[in-house]
Amino acid sequence: MQMTFHDRAPLEKVRRLADGRIAAVAKFARSGVQQYTGAELGRPDLATVNVYRPESEVFDEAAMASFAHKAITLGHPAGGVTIDNWKQHGVGWTEGKVARDGDYVEIPLMLADAAAIRAYDSGEARELSGGYACELVWGDGIAPDGTPFQATQRKIRGDHIAQVPKGRAGEKARIGDSAMTNDIDQINLEVAQMRASHTRKFAFMGDRAPPFNEDSARLIAASKVQNYNAQVADAAREYALTGVAAMPATGLTADAAQRGNDTNAAMRNLARSNAYS
Repeated sequence: MQMTFHDRAPLEKVRRLADGRIAAVAKFARSGVQQYTGAELGRPDLATVNVYRPESEVFDEAAMASFAHKAITLGHPAGGVTIDNWKQHGVGWTEGKVARDGDYVEIPLMLADAAAIRAYDSGEARELSGGYACELVWGDGIAPDGTPFQATQRKIRGDHIAQVPKGRAGEKARIGDSAMTNDIDQINLEVAQMRASHTRKFAFMGDRAPPFNEDSARLIAASKVQNYNAQVADAAREYALTGVAAMPATGLTADAAQRGNDTNAAMRNLARSNAYS
């Protein structure tokens, strides 16, 4: 089954260049077993699922190469990154030298957008979450370290790397693997995305640009998150009754999938085969 994942990692070796850009290294996509909610994987009947990433898949030459020259985004774009929307979503890029570092894949990157750099400096989005597609093969097994698992990732391919609030791959995976965030994290990231959009929209006006209204943006973001959570709850109830869940109509743009709020998509197995970076 082809599925899209969002997995987190930390920024390391951070250097601020003279022009304000940030050069750094991300460590993510670690091998071993990671835990997801059942809803994230199209199995809302399961509370959690242990997913195994074999070393042979994580460090496969094609898998690692797929993370090179990819867009850095502020939050996960709903449909991944393409040549048609790169300009809209891109706030930086990964470099071409991708290498193994212990249990992790190490990727040099550059943040080159003012809003993204402010989100990093303020702490709103100091971690990374890699957006990638893979084949998810269901089947019980035991990992080399003795951890039981219920599914295995195969043919990992990258699409983009998003700046996000928190990470699943542990403290060593900050600016790559994505964990479920709480509503405050989601609201903060929504606001950061609205600020970035405002900056781009009025960049041509320079000092005459209207100020960004933080209070209004926070109210809008809170409303969107609240509405989305309600729709996800409705979809879960419908799935419990009928085995079918409708896709919530939502305007959430930030980190919904990685926080498990793309439950609706997972329920319907809406897997995208993004050429994961």
